[in-house]
Amino acid sequence: MLCTTTTVVGLSAGCLADDTSQPADDDGDDATDDDNSSPTDNTENNPDPVGDAIEDVPDGLADGRTLTYQSSTSGEPDITVLRDADRAAEWLDERGSLRNADAVATFIDATDFEMSILVSLSDEAPTPCYEVVLEAITIEAGESGDGDSSASKPKTSDSDGRNADEDETLVLEAAVHETAEDQVCAQTITTVGRLVRVTFESEPLTTVSATLVGHDGSTYGATMGSDSGSASASSTVESEWGSGSDRQSSDS
Repeated sequence: MLCTTTTVVGLSAGCLADDTSQPADDDGDDATDDDNSSPTDNTENNPDPVGDAIEDVPDGLADGRTLTYQSSTSGEPDITVLRDADRAAEWLDERGSLRNADAVATFIDATDFEMSILVSLSDEAPTPCYEVVLEAITIEAGESGDGDSSASKPKTSDSDGRNADEDETLVLEAAVHETAEDQVCAQTITTVGRLVRVTFESEPLTTVSATLVGHDGSTYGATMGSDSGSASASSTVESEWGSGSDRQSSDS
């Protein structure tokens, strides 16, 4: 049971530096005449220019970056945690109709799964003029079983730099928003999603909780625990009227 938020960072569409239009490989495009001796300096400073940088991340995270994607297929809301390169490759293969598959592949390839995880959040939208927006990312401490309110205490680390609180949970909040109200879009059901890369300062947390609000106000939530890289989720979907139904999903 989660009880105390130790770190909260609010995000909005304006807090993300949108550079999805920037090509994954910009060899020579941004080079200057006086930088001929060091053509890779920019790449070393910014090895993964694909996606949106999360400008502020909570304590315990070293970095965060996200990438939107779309598919012409329709499907139910989905939250999936990818903890290793093999599972991420399978996830991409299962979504062969992604419109920016090359950028997604580059994004995945740049992920260090020793220190990072990927979280995919997706849902249907009535037109392609929608996207999933990451609205908040937090790290919450779980409730202590001894009733001494230890969850409200500051986080501590052991000699290896790992968080002493083993009950911490990475929490993501996202929603499907229309990209432009005045934009004309074909009425075609589209799957819209966002891939979130979270890089930890030490070993990745084993529990991830996420909620995704659909374009119609319905809410999908999932909490996933992981042992040795595997994860399972028990999710509840609630409509805007407050009723809900349980759904089961899993990923490996």
